[in-house]
Amino acid sequence: MVSYHESRRLATGRPPWRLSIADLTGPGPFSRLPGITRTFVPIDSPVELRVDGETHRIAAATPFSFAGDSETTLVRLTAPCRAVNLMVKADDPDPAELLPCRFPGLEVPTAVVVIALTAGRETSRLDVWRPSAALDGLGVRQWLAVR
Repeated sequence: MVSYHESRRLATGRPPWRLSIADLTGPGPFSRLPGITRTFVPIDSPVELRVDGETHRIAAATPFSFAGDSETTLVRLTAPCRAVNLMVKADDPDPAELLPCRFPGLEVPTAVVVIALTAGRETSRLDVWRPSAALDGLGVRQWLAVR
């Protein structure tokens, strides 16, 4: 969705970050990403992750951060779903973050991009928008903001 290169253009002067979407269809291991802090947000369904031997239940649309070099496994999901992943360098002094919101321009005025978690009149779920767009008329009830 957004590469490290594109993030530099979107957030001039900020450390680079990467944003992706994954299809979760069943249990399995995550790729290790040494030197990266990963924020994982399941969409539409809660999931259970085991990170370095500890199990975490993560509610839908709830950000969960962990070290990319951790041994991480998707243990359980109630239904196939998708997840948004934000990856930043672990040593960034001012890393990007993912924040759930309903009105990105008001709740997260420093957002760089926003991701539609619900469909609206002119959007599909997981569309990515610049916050300067006319978001209020799109009919989206839930967003994730990258700040």
